[in-house]
Amino acid sequence: MPHRLARRLFCLAAAAFAMPALAADIETPTGTFRFDPPPGYTELSAQEIDAKFGRNGRKPIKAFGNASRASTVSVTWSQQKLTQAALPKFKQAMEELLPRLTPGLVFNDRQLRTIGARQWIYLDSTVPAVDTSIRNLMYLSDLGGHMIGVNFNATVAEFASQQAGFEAAARTLRVD
Repeated sequence: MPHRLARRLFCLAAAAFAMPALAADIETPTGTFRFDPPPGYTELSAQEIDAKFGRNGRKPIKAFGNASRASTVSVTWSQQKLTQAALPKFKQAMEELLPRLTPGLVFNDRQLRTIGARQWIYLDSTVPAVDTSIRNLMYLSDLGGHMIGVNFNATVAEFASQQAGFEAAARTLRVD
């Protein structure tokens, strides 16, 4: 009897971990951003956000991480005015600004992508960190006339194991 109960609990736990991540609805001052985080990612607590992102004073409005929290997805909203028409010019400005702000940043890819019916700036970069390098997939668009940003990041060593989940989550980006 205890053996059967243990087997059932194991099956329930396995099913829970196999379930897709729940959609995240994130309210901003100018609308709602929605996406499906990568499988297995859970929302970071306020304390985790402070510890991981609080040094530069620009914390995301929400962040999600894998079990070890070594790989994260952060969502930012900015008062920066931005429209669909302005995305190409804004992309060019970001391509010039980011390497100046982040010494050692190398772009792997830079383009405009269509996700759903909306254009997104896509900036794939690698940046050196204290004891490793970080791979960042940044998506920027407009939400109610302001900038919304989503940054998927992982160490270069962990990136290959996270890439498919990042790409699947990016395909679900949407604003209302």
